Amino acid sequence: MFHMFEKINQGSPYLIAEMSANHVGKLDNALEIVRQSAKAGADCVKIQTYTADTLTIDCDSEYFRVKGGLWDGYRLYDLYQDAGTPWEWQSRIKEECEKCGVDFLSTPFDHTAVDFLEQIGCEAYKIASFELVDLPLIEYAASKGKPMIISCGMGSLEEIQDAVDACRRVGNHQIVLLKCCSEYPASWADMHLGNIPDMKQRFGVNVGLSDHSMGGLGAVVGAVLGACVIEKHVCLSRESKSPDSAFSMEMDEFAKMVQDVQNAKLIALGPNYELSEKEKSSLVFRRSLFAVKEIKAGEEFTAENVRSIRPGYGLSPKYMPLLFGKKSKLAVHRGEPVMQELLDESEDIAFRLVTERLILKGITEKDTPLIVKWRSDPKVYRYFLSPHPLTAEEHLDWYKNQYLHQNNRVDWIAIEKVTGKPVGIFGIKRENVGDTETEVSYLLAPEFRGKGYAAEAMERILKFASEQWLCHGAAARIHRDNQESIRFIGNLGFVWFETVGNFATYRKTLRKAF
Repeated sequence: MFHMFEKINQGSPYLIAEMSANHVGKLDNALEIVRQSAKAGADCVKIQTYTADTLTIDCDSEYFRVKGGLWDGYRLYDLYQDAGTPWEWQSRIKEECEKCGVDFLSTPFDHTAVDFLEQIGCEAYKIASFELVDLPLIEYAASKGKPMIISCGMGSLEEIQDAVDACRRVGNHQIVLLKCCSEYPASWADMHLGNIPDMKQRFGVNVGLSDHSMGGLGAVVGAVLGACVIEKHVCLSRESKSPDSAFSMEMDEFAKMVQDVQNAKLIALGPNYELSEKEKSSLVFRRSLFAVKEIKAGEEFTAENVRSIRPGYGLSPKYMPLLFGKKSKLAVHRGEPVMQELLDESEDIAFRLVTERLILKGITEKDTPLIVKWRSDPKVYRYFLSPHPLTAEEHLDWYKNQYLHQNNRVDWIAIEKVTGKPVGIFGIKRENVGDTETEVSYLLAPEFRGKGYAAEAMERILKFASEQWLCHGAAARIHRDNQESIRFIGNLGFVWFETVGNFATYRKTLRKAF
């Protein structure tokens, strides 16, 4: 069973090697292009199914003569006679594709070509840019129920929509549009590959790229912008002249483009803010707090005996202002890291905030069991970006290898003043230090809901974000099904901004500190 459409939907660009006229009239060349395209990494080899008589008429009128460009002076009839792939070759080319493990695809240019391709078992159809406006042809090809790959060179938004509608009228929804600039070769300034994500959103289908530019850069940019298909003309050698050879890739160039496209997709993966294993091993080279003079037991930490230097074995530099004035319970030698263990347990080195009924203290490693318990409640984690129970190992890995080394995030445990019981966890985070907007988060223990503690704590940390981080705005990202949190955040003055996937973003303007 043919699976071209499934392959296209897998995410990695589906790479089509377009033979076109580059067989230069020899079947052996056509078969060799198939073999070398497969070896170079193509997923599919494409040909074109037409004759001069199915494309135009044999006429000497000036209407039928090319003026300017690559084919200047050609009569259309002569051009198509020179460039065509004989129909009697096409079954043999398809067999060679199957032998080499690549898909076979062709562009029909009229109803008779569609009928012929049906007879030889063509399992998808490509519509050329110049046929984008031939809606009867598109509708007829689409009626066969095969995937439709439609080039959109020269196409207006209305013309592209007409072509999509023609497929859908006959019940065919296996549609891929190709952004295309119908210049040969195409100028980079005219390619407008930024249309790719826009076309995908406008027309509700996958979008690829038919690339007539020289080299592989266009294909790489297209892949990064989300092109699910890359089509390039290929030839055995540009020295073997054909109507298409001047803007076609030789096989070593195509192979390099395949590798570049695959690497570009890897480079462009994201968003993902988790550290790689190699990045984690580099954390030790960050700055952290170290003793730069001998510190006696009971002596205060000061700017003279503690500095923020490399490497990263000590506390994060963000704790420096809160460390000064506190006393070390142990002696610390010059060149030793300053750690939480040097402080009395009653000393809270993280940012301590106080409200009328709550004390907010920075989280520590000792809070792990409580955080894991709250975060692993099925009624809670179903609303998180990672909807699964949190393990102690996962939390400790994050806390030690990421949180302690971040200057753009603070998390607090809220404690009820009267009872000393933990109420919930609250946090603020900026994407980068210096950002003017912070993201807020909270998780309240079930037994403390309905007492106004969440609002009290949230208002305090928003004040901190405004006054200490100088943030001008705050954002809350909430699962769209979490109606309780949506109501709560709305009562705090957050206003809906946008919804992406299952999560809605609400924003609030903060009072500027200065």
